[in-house]
Amino acid sequence: MPLLACRGLPSMTRLPGLKPHTLACLIAVAAGALLYRLAFPPFDHAWIAWFALVPLLLVIYRQPRGRAFLCGVAYGAACCYGTAASWAPQALARFFQIPFAVAALGLVGFSVLFWGTVFGIFAAGAARLLGSRRPILGALATAAMWVATELVRGRIFQQPWVLVGYSQHAHLGLIQISALTGVYGVSFLIALGNVAIAEAVMRRNQSGGVLDRWGAVAFTGALVAVVWVGGDLVVRRSLPAPTRLVAIVQTNVPPAVHWTRAFTDYQVMDHTRLTDEQVPMHDIALIVWPENAVPRYLELEPGLAAHLGALAERHGSDVLFGAPRFEDGRTYNSIRLITAAGKNGGHYDKQRLVFVAETNPLRPAWAEQPSDNPRQFAAGDGPGVLQSFVPIGVSICHEILFPEVVSRSVYAGATILVSVSNDGWLDPGTGVASQQHFAMAGFRAVETRRYLVRATTTGVSGVIDPHGRVVDSLGVGARGVLVTPVAALSGLTPYARVGDVFAVACVIVAAAALLLPRTRAA
Repeated sequence: MPLLACRGLPSMTRLPGLKPHTLACLIAVAAGALLYRLAFPPFDHAWIAWFALVPLLLVIYRQPRGRAFLCGVAYGAACCYGTAASWAPQALARFFQIPFAVAALGLVGFSVLFWGTVFGIFAAGAARLLGSRRPILGALATAAMWVATELVRGRIFQQPWVLVGYSQHAHLGLIQISALTGVYGVSFLIALGNVAIAEAVMRRNQSGGVLDRWGAVAFTGALVAVVWVGGDLVVRRSLPAPTRLVAIVQTNVPPAVHWTRAFTDYQVMDHTRLTDEQVPMHDIALIVWPENAVPRYLELEPGLAAHLGALAERHGSDVLFGAPRFEDGRTYNSIRLITAAGKNGGHYDKQRLVFVAETNPLRPAWAEQPSDNPRQFAAGDGPGVLQSFVPIGVSICHEILFPEVVSRSVYAGATILVSVSNDGWLDPGTGVASQQHFAMAGFRAVETRRYLVRATTTGVSGVIDPHGRVVDSLGVGARGVLVTPVAALSGLTPYARVGDVFAVACVIVAAAALLLPRTRAA
């Protein structure tokens, strides 16, 4: 049988009915999906991320842009499905009460649309940029192209889940660059490493000097070493001593599709019971309950508001929790604050709503009265800052994945970050998505140099310090209270001041590189 000779991939027997490049693309897609998944929790083999894009880069090398785009679409869809298949279909099936097969098919469509498209754009651009006569410049431009497409996925498509830079969450020295560039700086380094490796493989049999074949690898290694060593020096600096205690309450009560009266009563009373049993009296500055901990409208139930006020007074602590809010015909997914004096301390309304689950263009946006089971929410606005014992920057659920939302609250004066979430919808029993969610959240602490307090219904809850170090946590399926000291910090990092300037610069660099004439190596 004839042999497949595809650039960058070893020869292999061609399968009947498959064109050589099609077979090479299928192999690359399978390899890439496996590598991408292994780089993230629960496996957490972060080093694999430095090779996860190599199969794609090899298979699109000097291919027509249309063919590269299609291979990139398949590659991106496979990476998305690989990281989400263990939890997303069952979450969709439970929340929307649809058959599992329909949910799995829906995830396929989602993967193609939101991941496949941006991977395809990257692949089409990379096919043009790879193989430059100036390998280092070509590698830099291709890495910038990767960051540009991640910015599109996060900002335009609103789908920033497991950007490749998040795979390095446990490498504290490396991720300190996020205080300058956001997570996109880490993604840039990883993409640069992948490109350098792919270029070295593709040039192994070409004429030219050692610099042509290994120059990009050496440059990338030196750059990563400088960033890592510099980050280690930052991590070694002592942080201000924590002076105030916060308590996170995690009841591990699974979410309900329908908020019956019995369920909402149980939610409120179980959080109250666990707080009274395990939270020390008069020593805690802030008690944090998760999203949907109080699934009722305080404006309509003064008795419930009085109950929560009495709880706060009894403990001498501010109490923060998730609850719906209804005003002027619109329902909001909100965070509410009750002060230690039992008074209303204000609210924050979620801005980044989950498409279809929380906002649906087919449903009416206005309602005459609040629903016992809200499914259509209005988006809030303004920076999420509430005045507790110090100004706190708040976010709800997947908003913690949008660095611009969090950094805006810090720019507005927040000295501690608090995120509440209802991760019980994601993957009860496995904890894959919850672990990924918690790992990504830690970057917001590094980007803003703030302590991050995160409370979820079923885990992972915890506190992360300004260097990205997990101070303490409650795992998936745990029930209990976490009491941890934190410090209120001021000052603004470069990222908090200027936001995604680095990522936007990558967009400009990638666009300029694509417009320049080709300078292919021999």
